[in-house]
Amino acid sequence: MRYLAFGILYSAVYLGLGAALGGHPTARTVVADSLLLGLAIAICAAIARRRREWEGTHRLFWDAFGVGLALWCVGQIGYTYDTITGHRTWVEWHTMFSLCGGIGPTVALLVMPHRGARKASSPGIGVEMISYAIMMAFIYAYFIMVPKVVPAQGGAAPQSALLMLVQIQRFVLFAGLAACVFFSAETPWRRTFERLAVGAGVGFVLRLVTSSAISGDRYHEGSVYDLAWIVPYVFYLWAVLESPKTTADDEDVPPRRAWNGGLVSAVPVLAMPAIGFGLLRVQPLGDPGDSIRLLLTTMATVAGLGLLTVRVSTQSGELQRADARLRLLAAATEQTGDLILITRANGAFEHANDACVQALGYTREELSQMMLPQLLERGFERMVEHIGTEVRQKGIWRGTLIHRRKDGSTFPASSTVVALRSGEGRVTHFVGVQRDITDELKLRDQLVHSERLSAVGELVAGVAHEINNPLQTIVGCVELLIEERKATGQQLADLQLVRQEAARAGQIVRNLLSFVRRSSPERAVADLNQIARATAALREQHLRDRNIRVMLDLHQGTLPVLVNREEIQQIVLNLVLNAEHAIGDEPGSITIRTISREHAYRIEVIDDGPGIPPELRGRVFEPFFTTKEVGQGTGLGLSIALGIATAHGGSLECEEVGGRRSDGGNSPANRRGACFVLTLPAHATVEAAHRVLDGLPVRPAGSGRRRALIVEDEAPIRALLARLVGRRDYQIVETSSCTEAKAACAAQTFDLVLCDVRLSDGNGGEVLRCVRERQPDLGRRFVFVTGDIGAVAATEREYADMPVLTKPFTASDLDQLLASVEVVV
Repeated sequence: MRYLAFGILYSAVYLGLGAALGGHPTARTVVADSLLLGLAIAICAAIARRRREWEGTHRLFWDAFGVGLALWCVGQIGYTYDTITGHRTWVEWHTMFSLCGGIGPTVALLVMPHRGARKASSPGIGVEMISYAIMMAFIYAYFIMVPKVVPAQGGAAPQSALLMLVQIQRFVLFAGLAACVFFSAETPWRRTFERLAVGAGVGFVLRLVTSSAISGDRYHEGSVYDLAWIVPYVFYLWAVLESPKTTADDEDVPPRRAWNGGLVSAVPVLAMPAIGFGLLRVQPLGDPGDSIRLLLTTMATVAGLGLLTVRVSTQSGELQRADARLRLLAAATEQTGDLILITRANGAFEHANDACVQALGYTREELSQMMLPQLLERGFERMVEHIGTEVRQKGIWRGTLIHRRKDGSTFPASSTVVALRSGEGRVTHFVGVQRDITDELKLRDQLVHSERLSAVGELVAGVAHEINNPLQTIVGCVELLIEERKATGQQLADLQLVRQEAARAGQIVRNLLSFVRRSSPERAVADLNQIARATAALREQHLRDRNIRVMLDLHQGTLPVLVNREEIQQIVLNLVLNAEHAIGDEPGSITIRTISREHAYRIEVIDDGPGIPPELRGRVFEPFFTTKEVGQGTGLGLSIALGIATAHGGSLECEEVGGRRSDGGNSPANRRGACFVLTLPAHATVEAAHRVLDGLPVRPAGSGRRRALIVEDEAPIRALLARLVGRRDYQIVETSSCTEAKAACAAQTFDLVLCDVRLSDGNGGEVLRCVRERQPDLGRRFVFVTGDIGAVAATEREYADMPVLTKPFTASDLDQLLASVEVVV
């Protein structure tokens, strides 16, 4: 609205000054023409200020406007000078400059800025604009200027022709802008064209009135007739200031209609000689007028041909750039790993890139004889019609298709299908971009499987931990009965059998807890021999049922390594499972061997199965590679194991071993077997880590009863601990919670603390902190009692090296622990 208000105010000031200076014609002419020049110059200044915001054809469009108005200003200055000096005439040297005010906006319509910036096409379009400008200038000169300079034809005829041509030019400008409003309906340029069209339309109507006044010699400067220039220029200024900037998306605006650039470029070259030479016979002026027209026509035609040649040259450059771009896109299409398949509208093959040809297994010649449904798995042929309908309606289809290869195998592909349309909007081709998602689906299934295993593991861990408490009660009671020596003969044998089987159950529980507990980034010193024993015990019964022997060949002594125990046990268990699968249903054996090397320890898992072929030995550690049947393996086990070994600074290798099957049956005699070797760096502080505190002085006998604090929330376990520890010359104080334990520590001192990790109102870490505050030296004789050794490290990291009595424990385990922590008070 502010632009409309500005236009109204400007017109009022203009007409007011014109009326006020009515008695001074010269002053009125100077003031009125200065105001008109100021409005035109304001448009040129606005174009110059915003020029950096436009690119390509957008800038070219407004440059044409600006140049036309600048030339109009030159003509207007010449007209004002002639008026002041008393030689005013409408047909004079300045007339051609004034006419450019209309020629510039008219030829600017050839740019069609609503079709995008099209920076590469701007030079060629600029040449076309110059051609049309020359043609319009030729027409003005031919019909107006030439008759003016011929003495016999001087008079009013050139002025009448001028008024008629100006009116035609204004109508062409208005019609062109109205067409641009229609064609730019879906672009940001619509509002700009609307403002320009309104200004040109109002100017066309007002110019009819002004031309009538000029013909009747009623026109004078500063009158209402000058609104024929003021109103259009106000709307032009509005359009310039509000015109949209060039954006990155402007390069991709598609045209609504096809544009025949060659025909458009040839129109001026054909029109100028047709008009010039044709009218020499229809309306001859006689000499020298016809001679001047002939010369003008020849010069204009030659200039037009030169510009046409330049246009063809620039168009050739555009074609070369387009061809280079097409080659670049073709190279990118061929080199991409995605499958690109182009079919005709009826589903017939058109083109496939190299990745698609390799994935399907057909040659391009074979594909050229096929239809799209033939490349899909049975049952998916009906999808072709649905995809075509979806693309025609929505422009794109996304989904999953199952493709069938030449060898009959299939693979899933994530597909995106779009349509290529002709200028009339008819679908001519379908372009499908697809990606083989076989590995992705395997990985997804592996993740789902891992989540399920994790959930089962948490359940097993919880159940196993709860089993430890009643199991400890059984073991403890048996230990008490044996210690009381009341059982003899068969009863003693039965109690020893119960203790043996309970210990076996306890070991199974510990193995389960060790295996299913989530891995922790913390590492501690562990014995490689113990890891081997624990893993063998975990699968021993199952392998025995399958008639597979497990043999341990362990290095004498300890093999300490700094590792995450659960992760290393996962590697060994995975190797045992692979060996079990290699042996199959026949009898066989698996050997777990540990070897000490300089600065490194090895654990070997050897089976007497068929072995691994040499051509596959280098691929067994690749992700998703497996020799198992479909559904029996994911191909990730060995790759994960290799990653764990590498993270620990070690290695995992596959070696082949010789030998015969141990069963000596009818199986092939030269079954070679396979050997997987896990190597880990030795821990330098082995002796310090495993040194028993034999050198610490033990309280001598008879020095008085010591006091022990038992912290356990389950009454049966608490009572059992009290009886077992009490028989070892300890005075017992029992508590069932953190609160009671803290109160006991505040009331008296203790020589030993046995504390459960999980309590009803807290955990053992809180009790340990309280003990260290009251008796700092007692921290070395603080023992955690738990069925889950991993839970100790989970409470606080600083407590991970504390002594632990693992449930279920025997009296011998208790004695060994007490011997390691007892010191002189």
